[in-house]
Amino acid sequence: MNRVFNTGETEEELRKLYNPEGSSLRKAQLRMLDMLLYLFETAKKAGVSCRLDGGNVLGAMRHGGFIPWDDDIDVVVSRDDFKILCRYMEEHPHPQYVLQTHQTDKGSFVPWGRLRDLKSEYVNPYPADSREGKAFEAQKFRGLQIDIFPYEGYMIPKLQRLAAKMACVVHFDLSKSHPLLANITYFILHQVVYPCFRLIGRCFGNSNLYMHSYGTWFYFQFPKEVLLPHREIVFEGHTVLGPADADKFCRIVYGDYMNLPPKEKRAVHASEIIVHD
Repeated sequence: MNRVFNTGETEEELRKLYNPEGSSLRKAQLRMLDMLLYLFETAKKAGVSCRLDGGNVLGAMRHGGFIPWDDDIDVVVSRDDFKILCRYMEEHPHPQYVLQTHQTDKGSFVPWGRLRDLKSEYVNPYPADSREGKAFEAQKFRGLQIDIFPYEGYMIPKLQRLAAKMACVVHFDLSKSHPLLANITYFILHQVVYPCFRLIGRCFGNSNLYMHSYGTWFYFQFPKEVLLPHREIVFEGHTVLGPADADKFCRIVYGDYMNLPPKEKRAVHASEIIVHD
């Protein structure tokens, strides 16, 4: 069905404009789709429940798959399952896709995991002397990625914002210029600071309030019943897992999500991506 959106554009027109078959963006999306299916199958083998997150839930609800101009996939798992999944993936490596964490790439300081493709590469879109450019150059793996975020309850939103600020300093300001200091600070945050925040959350937090885990720079707050239990959702013709209530999830994050934003406010794919066959 070639739906007509609020802007007067149709799904077919959006595809022709942003990600037509054979375009570099569509090739990247299809490679990430293969990565996603591998990741869901691996999570199943590891005995953990993994689900779509963020704009991919929006894309599934509004477009049946990728937002036409999007070059990103995010998934989430519970914090406990995150550790199990990472351990399983390290013990059962894939020939083309690799798990990127601080343990597998000492130049990566984000407090979540990323599944990286070894047969593609993002070209650094930032000035070499910028904090973003330095953080990019510090990483060993730079291929197409799927972000794997841990999430949990009992979160304290103000502490999450403080944790994110500290994590950003390590990732953007220290990773390339001061790697030893970055490693020391990363260790202190994950072994001392974040566990203290969790203890405070257990004492004073709300067990029904779920957010991305401490250190991630994402701040949306969800009632537990919006997220759990995970429910099936269709993405690019494949049935995968999404949040318990995808409609409420999207309304919390995006508001009136079935309407398209105006062209000038679309976060259009801008990074140059090299995808090898």
